[in-house]
Amino acid sequence: MTERKHTTSRGVTRRTAMKGAGAVALAGAAGLAMPSIVHARKDRIRIGFHSALTGLETLLGETQLNCFKMAVDEINAAGGAGGREIEYLVEDNQTTTRGAIDKTRKFIFEDEVDVIVGMITSLERAAALSVSAPAKKLVIYPTYYEGGECQRYLACTGQIPNQSVDPFVPWIAENVGKSVYILGSDYAWPQETAKAISAAFEKVGGETLGTQFFPFGTQDFGPALDQMRAAKPDCVWELFAGADALTFLKQFASYKPGGQLLTNGLDELFTTAVDGANVEGIIVNQSYFSSLQTPANETFLANYRARFGTGKYVNAIAEATYIATWLYARAVEKAGSADTEEVIDAMASLAFEAPQGPVSFDGGNNHLATNSIIGRCRSDGLYDIIENFGAIAPVVPGCKLA
Repeated sequence: MTERKHTTSRGVTRRTAMKGAGAVALAGAAGLAMPSIVHARKDRIRIGFHSALTGLETLLGETQLNCFKMAVDEINAAGGAGGREIEYLVEDNQTTTRGAIDKTRKFIFEDEVDVIVGMITSLERAAALSVSAPAKKLVIYPTYYEGGECQRYLACTGQIPNQSVDPFVPWIAENVGKSVYILGSDYAWPQETAKAISAAFEKVGGETLGTQFFPFGTQDFGPALDQMRAAKPDCVWELFAGADALTFLKQFASYKPGGQLLTNGLDELFTTAVDGANVEGIIVNQSYFSSLQTPANETFLANYRARFGTGKYVNAIAEATYIATWLYARAVEKAGSADTEEVIDAMASLAFEAPQGPVSFDGGNNHLATNSIIGRCRSDGLYDIIENFGAIAPVVPGCKLA
């Protein structure tokens, strides 16, 4: 494995990107330029990884990168992707749209990567796609999100609402209650997920008593918690991003406004980072928890901790990044080529024995059939598994890619 790491914050300008693209086109037309580079890349694959290594989602981005590196090393140790060694480049997009655009441009037009993996927020994904889709370069996005993407050059390995919200809400209605109050960050994932939550509660005869969204960096949720207390919901569903989730959890525990706290957006990385009194009893739906007791997960965690430290935990986003990297390698092997079009076609119906359990890829909408698991948080920030629905096929209405 070869890593070429770039973490400078200076972005690639449009002029630089176009210059790089022009040079590549000229080299192809002339058949003369850079023959040594072409020869050197013949038996290698280059992956570009960029994510939130600083900024709002740093906590998630660092663990995501660890799982990406571990997957690459495992693939190379097993003979590579269809016999091709994987090398990778790492960039920090700083959890910003500008950063995601700049790093995607760099990977495509300067570094000539074969595929791009990574990112946390929907803002990063949308920004990257504004560059990668017109360039017909595959992006594999591993974070659970609001759903709805239907693009040939985007593959998603995280949960979407029909895999998280839809099985979760009937369980909530039966075991907790039928009224909900929703709070979250003010961007696409919380906004669209809130719509799915409200629809799911309505379907089981429940109701949404209030919905509020807040700008990144909000420090005082007191007024919202007062309104929530007055509404007296059975459940409170939080959808905050990154460090804002930690701020909200602490204030919710302090205010004690009532209602069972729920989410499909928390995991061990968050809940082990705060005092247990702030998180004990939270009920969460994710595709993966470190506490899963399966042979695949035990091996996965043992390998992770041997490399990154005893007592370290992995969350659903990082595990889905591990899956994404292996999925790409399997697709290259199946295609017998790193050609983007052939790899995308080869991904359809690929199966993988993941740490979360068996998963498979749906080429009809380019999403993964992920597991849907409910966990209750303990005082140590880890989760007791209380329900496992198994793998659920992804549903993207109106999407027919294959």
